[in-house]
Amino acid sequence: MAHADTTLRHFVRADGSCRHIVSFDPLTGDFLEALGGQGASPESAWSRGCAWALYGFTLCYKYTKEVRYLDAARRVAQFFISHLPTDLVPYWDFGVPIAADTPRDSSAGACAASGLLELARLVPAPDAEVFHRVGVALLHALDSKCGAWSLDEEGLLRLGTGHMPEGQNINVSLIYGDYFFVEALAKLRGHRELFW
Repeated sequence: MAHADTTLRHFVRADGSCRHIVSFDPLTGDFLEALGGQGASPESAWSRGCAWALYGFTLCYKYTKEVRYLDAARRVAQFFISHLPTDLVPYWDFGVPIAADTPRDSSAGACAASGLLELARLVPAPDAEVFHRVGVALLHALDSKCGAWSLDEEGLLRLGTGHMPEGQNINVSLIYGDYFFVEALAKLRGHRELFW
């Protein structure tokens, strides 16, 4: 909970967007600076980081029942949903200008889908229906636009972006994207146990 509270205090912004890296003084624990990391800049909104925050705070609430974690998960979910493009496959960072060649990140979409399906189990209607519907829609979009269903493919989802600022692993399959995609599909098939 101390880690979750530190993350909530220093990484999650009021609008639900999230920082990737925060540096702290090793002696005092005081905030020093935010770093861009795999996001476009220190103050951008790296989509996979937002997805992980959505998922992580959902689990924090599930296991602790502390309402501040539920509030954070909802806030990040609303930010994520409101920044999805019309085809629902997230761009690698929600804060970058969009052009025809702006990379997507299927792993962010898969993680968010699984997080939204879990969050839908923990909140009352009508939020539950919204989160479930968007989670399912994300999975459909990932299947139709990113699915790597050829036997020649090693992964399940294409269009993952590992580290755009470093130019590494752009438009590829990412194992963590595949994991969250399969986990979300398992949830839709009725599996309620998590590996976390």
